[in-house]
Amino acid sequence: MSRNEIISLIILIGVIAFGAYNYINREYSDIRSKYILDTIVEISASSKKKTVSSEIESVFVYISELQEKLDEYDPNSLISQINFSDEEHFEMDPDIYELLKLSEELYTMTDGAFDPTIKPVWDLWNFTSENPIPPDSTLIAQSLHKVGFSRLKYDQNTLFKPSDVQLTFGAISKGYILDKAKKFMQEKGFHKGYINCRSSMCFFGYKISPLIYIQHPRNSDDYIASLKILNQSVGTSGDYQQYFEYNGIRYHHILDAHTGYPVQNVYSVTVINDSAAMADGLSTALFTLGPDRAMQIISSLDNTNAIIYYLQDDSIVSLKSEGVKNLQFTENL
Repeated sequence: MSRNEIISLIILIGVIAFGAYNYINREYSDIRSKYILDTIVEISASSKKKTVSSEIESVFVYISELQEKLDEYDPNSLISQINFSDEEHFEMDPDIYELLKLSEELYTMTDGAFDPTIKPVWDLWNFTSENPIPPDSTLIAQSLHKVGFSRLKYDQNTLFKPSDVQLTFGAISKGYILDKAKKFMQEKGFHKGYINCRSSMCFFGYKISPLIYIQHPRNSDDYIASLKILNQSVGTSGDYQQYFEYNGIRYHHILDAHTGYPVQNVYSVTVINDSAAMADGLSTALFTLGPDRAMQIISSLDNTNAIIYYLQDDSIVSLKSEGVKNLQFTENL
């Protein structure tokens, strides 16, 4: 065999090997979105299966099933059945148990400012009505007597809930559902993907950190900061997400369970954590505290960072945890 023939053979073998490698390691990707969880949810996924598009649709179905169980506005949901039952003892549901455990952790962390039994007070504010007004202070005071996570007793088998206590997991259920959906995607063979529902996001399988943006709390068409995270989750709570203005005062949906009133002078809290449920819950829980106390808590947690925007001297200022500097953070104040 001549030298040219040997070279040609080597090239041919290389081409075949390269083609075989690409064939074996080929991947299919798709991005789909749907209105669910009261927002537009976008799911991106990559897989070696050609059926990646239909498999993403199955993730939406999975999310819908969890939403149906935890939707407190659906009278047929499990959480509504528990809230409005005359019974006080219930067989424990695994998802309710996990949400209660996380809620208790956040309740303890904030000395009760975060409390999933705030629902009777929250309902008084009528944030979803067309023309909401602040509720009478006497009604708030009366409803606060129904609030208190310590009144619950639970374990993996049973929940005891006094009949006047009502639960709302709105502050953590979205992140919890994202965690479950991410695990569902990984079990289906997706090796890379993300779920984005605006206030909560989770990522997995990335080798390069994606760039994410934090919405400007006073300009919905702009962002106030950007950062890069690698295979973690992000949760943001803001006073702009659900609110009304009355007599020149903004009343938003994040209530301090001690007072029954919205927390003032904090605009948004963004938390980065391995768990979407923890990021979601922490962003709300820390919102109920002052920025300094919130950062003390963040500094005590592993693999957790936060950015807080609040009002100081009539200007928007920020407070960031130490680790944010490693996330290629930029600000647009």
